[in-house]
Amino acid sequence: MPRTQYLRVDVFTTVPFSGNPLAVFPDADAIPPSRMQAIAREMNLSETVFCVRSAKPQADVRLRIFTIDRELPLAGHPTIGAVFALASTGRLPLSGAGDVVWCELGVGVLPVEVESRSGIVERVVMTQREPRFGEAYSRVDRVAAALGVTHAALCPGDLPIRVVDTGIPWLIVPVVDLHAIRRIAADPSRCAAIASEVDTDAFYAFTQDVVDSTCTAHARHVAFGSLTPGEDPATGSAAGCLASYLVGEGIVLASPNADLTIEQGLEVNRPSRIEAMVETEAGKPKRVRVGGRAVLLGDGSLEV
Repeated sequence: MPRTQYLRVDVFTTVPFSGNPLAVFPDADAIPPSRMQAIAREMNLSETVFCVRSAKPQADVRLRIFTIDRELPLAGHPTIGAVFALASTGRLPLSGAGDVVWCELGVGVLPVEVESRSGIVERVVMTQREPRFGEAYSRVDRVAAALGVTHAALCPGDLPIRVVDTGIPWLIVPVVDLHAIRRIAADPSRCAAIASEVDTDAFYAFTQDVVDSTCTAHARHVAFGSLTPGEDPATGSAAGCLASYLVGEGIVLASPNADLTIEQGLEVNRPSRIEAMVETEAGKPKRVRVGGRAVLLGDGSLEV
């Protein structure tokens, strides 16, 4: 059986064994698409990404992103981690003058910026889809019960619970403080009932009460389904939605742009920092970019 190399990357961190772990198959053209899901299940990470040639002339690479049970149309840490891995191993040439890699994803071809110095990748930034905002979800009591917290722990200042979509729809849940967000213990059946109403099983809770004073928000991925093997320590697609929410709700002032930093992963001992940039048009979020740093841990191979 042919052997195929993979790379191990920690994303949204500069410290090994923190951030969000990722498996990248940088030369995946020979892997049958029917095997990709099985390989992702074997890797047992929140996501595994396969880099293949794109049939679209404007794209440099196609990224196929899998959780342990599904293929995703877009995800933040796999996109950023894959481009970081490709650039760091010389598979993508760098000029050092603001390189842009065009990545084909399930939502279309999107630009990913690579910031480097002397051939060393320092930061990768992806552009996500223009944000779409759903109606506020008014059943705060149901969400509180599903997350195992009190009604008073949610929606400080009457901030709404709502779905935001910048490529993947996330239910954004405002929480009053760190104490409350750390107490979240999801009830799978109750969360699943809400997910059926809001048409997404991706929940993201946040508070403006932060550990690092340089951060804008502290966030948690609410794990209750099969999207990941457990709580995701850094969620780039959700961070784009949260940044759009914070600007859209007037919590963060954009004049006309805003730069935010989201801390995540502390509850699972994998501290992460996600950077988000929101550009507005007529006072509304229009362009969302999410980025950060990464660490290349090593490589391996599989018989596929």
